[in-house]
Amino acid sequence: MLDDDNVPLPASSDSEEDVLDDCDTCTPFELEQHYPQKFRLFDETALSLKKEYILSLEKDSSLTRLAAGLTDTSVHILDVSSERGLSLFLDLPALPDVKNNIKVCDVRFFDETPNAVLVGTTNGIVRLFDLRTQKEQARFENDAIIGTQPAPKNICCFDRNANSRLLCTGTEELHSNVYLVFYDLRERKHMGDYFDCHQSDVTTLRFHPQNPDILASGSTDGLINTFDLREASEEDALNITINTESSVHKINWHKNVYEKDMLSCITHTNDFKVYESEEGDLLAEFERDNITEIIKRKSPANCNLIDAHSTSDGGILLLTGSNLNKGEIMRSLTYQNKKLLPFANLDGNKQIVRESVYDANTNVLITAGEGSIVTIWTPDSHMATNSSGSSKLKAKKSKSNKANPY
Repeated sequence: MLDDDNVPLPASSDSEEDVLDDCDTCTPFELEQHYPQKFRLFDETALSLKKEYILSLEKDSSLTRLAAGLTDTSVHILDVSSERGLSLFLDLPALPDVKNNIKVCDVRFFDETPNAVLVGTTNGIVRLFDLRTQKEQARFENDAIIGTQPAPKNICCFDRNANSRLLCTGTEELHSNVYLVFYDLRERKHMGDYFDCHQSDVTTLRFHPQNPDILASGSTDGLINTFDLREASEEDALNITINTESSVHKINWHKNVYEKDMLSCITHTNDFKVYESEEGDLLAEFERDNITEIIKRKSPANCNLIDAHSTSDGGILLLTGSNLNKGEIMRSLTYQNKKLLPFANLDGNKQIVRESVYDANTNVLITAGEGSIVTIWTPDSHMATNSSGSSKLKAKKSKSNKANPY
């Protein structure tokens, strides 16, 4: 079951007593020994003083800039500094006269530079902004017709490929129709559609991080599909179909120590699965109960899987949280050799985390969530001590002299 923002809710069999009766299953000393890596809260800032959630977070390739999309459809661009932490660079304001519960579904930097960003909203529009001019440069919207009926407009997700030539959006299901819609980013035009690959909402799209022609999609129908977009038709492009036997929340590409591609999957029931990508074989599966035990918590009903990121040594970093007490419990695990191992206890979290980004080169983690807070977590030795004090939460100040990008 999902809430209005497509966030997994506890299963109906979980009683209120089970949810509230949660705690660590070991002493504080044992917990410290359990997690080999030590991280600290380096800096954080609040993007809104209202009750807005951050639903999407993205970094540029060099971790110098962040884009955060909020529930009111505003997008905030932040600069990241190893000395000063987070600072506001630019606000892209909320859409005017937003109705019908429209939200930001994804944000992506246009290419390897921090100068342009793609913003997708659930009403089916992806906008391209040039951050140097603060202007909207292009708009992508599906106008396809199915017989005499328009294709589904509302989208759940989008992604752009590795060479920034191709944009793909995934639609909600409407009258049994579900679409993957493709656009040429350079020529600003609609290229075509896939419509046979899924039977329900497309919740996640991920282009291969190096190969611009390979795409993976996941859906609430339980399927993960991979495509070779060099092929002329959808039928020929479909490489493999994986039946996860669940509802797919997030997928990501990874490489193991032998440089072989893997796909990770987080389900809406908070299970974690890893697949070999060429044949779709299941490499490992971890249920919510098992993950709760590994992170040393008592109640699986509160365990929330946030995201999976690639590490520099061919592993996967799995970030987990708790929905209890405003999400103050956040812990990470690493997937290595078909096992989940404890990695770090992130002490000092102040919100239920929805999104995260991770820089494998520097081991820096950035989280965002329901408190509209963006937080930088670093290894103790990585960044200089923040002179302003990492325990102080900064409220973002609006800059009234900015040009309106609309």
